[in-house]
Amino acid sequence: MTQHWHAYTYTGRAYPDGAVRQGQAPADFPPFLVEDWLRRPPRSIEATFFDIDQAVGWLETQLKQNQPVDAEGIPIPERLRAARARLGEQVQKDVVWGWYTTRQDFASRALIACPRPKRHMYADDSPPPCPTP
Repeated sequence: MTQHWHAYTYTGRAYPDGAVRQGQAPADFPPFLVEDWLRRPPRSIEATFFDIDQAVGWLETQLKQNQPVDAEGIPIPERLRAARARLGEQVQKDVVWGWYTTRQDFASRALIACPRPKRHMYADDSPPPCPTP
């Protein structure tokens, strides 16, 4: 299977870890484990990218639509350069960001690499399969 990235989004209220663990956060709230994004129903995927430029373009659109409150401290072009470098690394790499917006929402955007390698060389658990085979 060709390397690609699934894009996921959440915008809304932030929840403390304890509330998330107790099931008090909505079902679309970001999971604790990055690979758990891929265990969500395929309908939760916003887009799928096979090209780094398109994936970074999607992130740019998301950042412009959901302006970070700290955009002056960490400018959008700097964030995008970091994302491009991360996605361009040889092994499957993800970009998982969360920030507060100027509208006082919590925004989470994730580009999750797929397919995933096994996490531990001797682990019996398999990585989640591609949600869109």
